[in-house]
Amino acid sequence: MPDSPKARTAPGILYYDPNPTTAKLATASLRLAGYNVFNAAGQRDAVSMFKVHGASGDNSIVALLLDASADPTVSASVLRELVRLPGAANLPGILIVSRRNPNPIPAAAGLPTVRRPFSSPALLKVVSETVASIDAAKLPADMDDVPDQRKVQLARLLAKHFPSLGDLDHLDMGAVEQLFTDLEGAEELPSPPGEQAIHVDLAAQRLESLLEMLSDDSVTGVLSISSVGREARLHLAGGQIRLAEYFGDDEDLKLGRFVVEGGFMRDDELEAFIVGRDPAGRPLGQRLVEAGFITPGELATAILAQAREITCHVLTFRKGVAGFVPLAELEASSAAGADENKVELAVSEALLDGLRRLDENAMMGPHMPVLEDIYVRDDAKVSRMAREVLARDELEVLELINGRNSVKDIARRTRTGTFAVSRIVYRLSKSNVVRRRVTPVTV
Repeated sequence: MPDSPKARTAPGILYYDPNPTTAKLATASLRLAGYNVFNAAGQRDAVSMFKVHGASGDNSIVALLLDASADPTVSASVLRELVRLPGAANLPGILIVSRRNPNPIPAAAGLPTVRRPFSSPALLKVVSETVASIDAAKLPADMDDVPDQRKVQLARLLAKHFPSLGDLDHLDMGAVEQLFTDLEGAEELPSPPGEQAIHVDLAAQRLESLLEMLSDDSVTGVLSISSVGREARLHLAGGQIRLAEYFGDDEDLKLGRFVVEGGFMRDDELEAFIVGRDPAGRPLGQRLVEAGFITPGELATAILAQAREITCHVLTFRKGVAGFVPLAELEASSAAGADENKVELAVSEALLDGLRRLDENAMMGPHMPVLEDIYVRDDAKVSRMAREVLARDELEVLELINGRNSVKDIARRTRTGTFAVSRIVYRLSKSNVVRRRVTPVTV
């Protein structure tokens, strides 16, 4: 927490969130908006911070932001301890809730809420309105008599599904409490995957910042990114990218390119193999391995190269949304290749490649060739150049520039990717070896 005159005069938010990943993102948004955020990951932290910065301290805390989406009972316990402190009951509060449980703490039902997954603007809107309003709902003054909502819910379910036990008013609550204790002592039941813990608007938050945060926290789960009809999914395990999927019309991001580019198959062999759909609906990589065209290790290498390229591509998205779903472990189909062959892509490596590409995009600016551009070769200038002046990839592209092939066509034939071809065409164009074909206009 910064210690500066500006930080000390900024309105303070005591933010309780036991999840460090989601806490980092919300904290960054609040601090950018000018709030001084006091992060508490547990009850002891929350109480200690309020004693220092609350009414009995420097009085810089003006509101409480409490995450009650993961474990409402623990959150209610934190709230119960806070409202016992001098001045806490006079503060406005905000609850972060889940869509499945919009009222996780009945005693605090009057507080404004933010539902997960939420965007940064949505969070800031509720926080700013709550802090600014003199009529904002205050924290509940007394929570000592609040029953444990987990036990109440268990009793309701027993009365509903086992009517022979009697209705809710006639249940033996001592037996219910004992059953609850036994359930708590049993092995933890697996929680179903699915609900997003993070939701980001890419117009307001850079994707590279989100990836860096997920990598630092060594999380496991699926990051989904969508923008203008394009969608990608990055499967992360322990902060490493194990698999990347892309759904769009960019052929150079499909697995076949990386199989050919890696030298595992010839282009004509691959084209002949993928004619028609697989009746069983198996992924291309699995089909190639089972047919004996490539080994599992070669498939893993191609998947790694594809993941690097897809990550670089999605980093160029400046509009759209991204959402992260945490998982205990990746699905078998996502982790199989990486686990078997120990292949994984560090997020830092992918970010470095992607940021280099962004810099090159900025350097080329409006002169960067687009996919549908067609270029014409200046054979007279090419004939006067020594052949060794040109690199091998430049020669390969130059031979395909004939006034008919587009940048996309060249990328498809060379299997080197549209960005790599665009970069080469840009260099050849700036050297006056090729020029963009201009369609004549009839007047």
